[in-house]
Amino acid sequence: MSVTIKDIAKECNCSITSVSFVLNGKSDFVGKETAERILATCKKYNYKPNYIAAALKNKTTKTAGILIPDIENSYYARIIKCLENLLKEKGYSLIFADSGYNFDQFEKNVIDITNRSIDYLIIVPPSLFQEVDEEKINDVAKMITVPYVILDRKISFGDCPIIINDDIKGGYLATKYLLDLGHKKIACITGPKNISSSLERLKGYKKALKEAHIPFDSSLLVEGNYRFEGSINAAKDIILNKKADAIFAFNDLSAYAVYKIANDNDIKIGEDLSLVGFDDNQFSALISPGLTSVKQNIEGLCKAVIKKLMSDNKANNTTKIEPTITIRGSVKNVKS
Repeated sequence: MSVTIKDIAKECNCSITSVSFVLNGKSDFVGKETAERILATCKKYNYKPNYIAAALKNKTTKTAGILIPDIENSYYARIIKCLENLLKEKGYSLIFADSGYNFDQFEKNVIDITNRSIDYLIIVPPSLFQEVDEEKINDVAKMITVPYVILDRKISFGDCPIIINDDIKGGYLATKYLLDLGHKKIACITGPKNISSSLERLKGYKKALKEAHIPFDSSLLVEGNYRFEGSINAAKDIILNKKADAIFAFNDLSAYAVYKIANDNDIKIGEDLSLVGFDDNQFSALISPGLTSVKQNIEGLCKAVIKKLMSDNKANNTTKIEPTITIRGSVKNVKS
């Protein structure tokens, strides 16, 4: 005979609501002893709630989905972890799919993940988004029938809120820090040229140069693709051609490429060459010298996403979360 939630509540001498709270990760609403008794009884009978039946009854699956461009980038892994923790507090689980910087895969993922009857969707667009026909983009947006938000990149995609890092401020902080320590010839490894985050970090770079009365030199810009392998040639171009004494890499994976090429050529980061990254990945504190990097407020971004998704006000507006900068040993003070 199959056990029901009513049976679990009866054996534990508690209400069905208490059992439901515990099974949905809300044990704080139930006494510790009661919660432990409920979990032990569920384990004893190998009881698992029938979420599909609950979804049919309540028209909710207590599940959110997120589409990301690259799970190997620890920045996105940290976003997933933070969102997962925040959603768990509200009784939701999170599933994800990796689009691999490819729009066709992104389209397939939208179809697959929305067919799972999720309640909410979070989208980090792939980098090739801007190169896709607008009509095709709109067709994909029309497939989404649940509340959704765009995270991390400013794009036109349906009628939804956008939550982004203040990339202009981030680019400004990185460049100003280098300028404040006496660097005047600062090269950049950018992201893909059409991505909003790359364009806005470049605006911040130019703003800091203008304030310091240093003319912008486009020859100091080398395009990367936000990936380690894809930034190796950009790092070689700057370092081997001695274009600059300082580099602002538009993400930490690009900065790690600089470490690689510098090391291969007996150039010491923090002494012979200064470097600032962007994202403040956990590995940036582990390499030597530690990478000075603009720190994105991941918790702030994720909290804004959850608030917007679960709010009644889902107007198509943009929320910007301010970054900070984490100082380590990758920048030399060259002030005379």
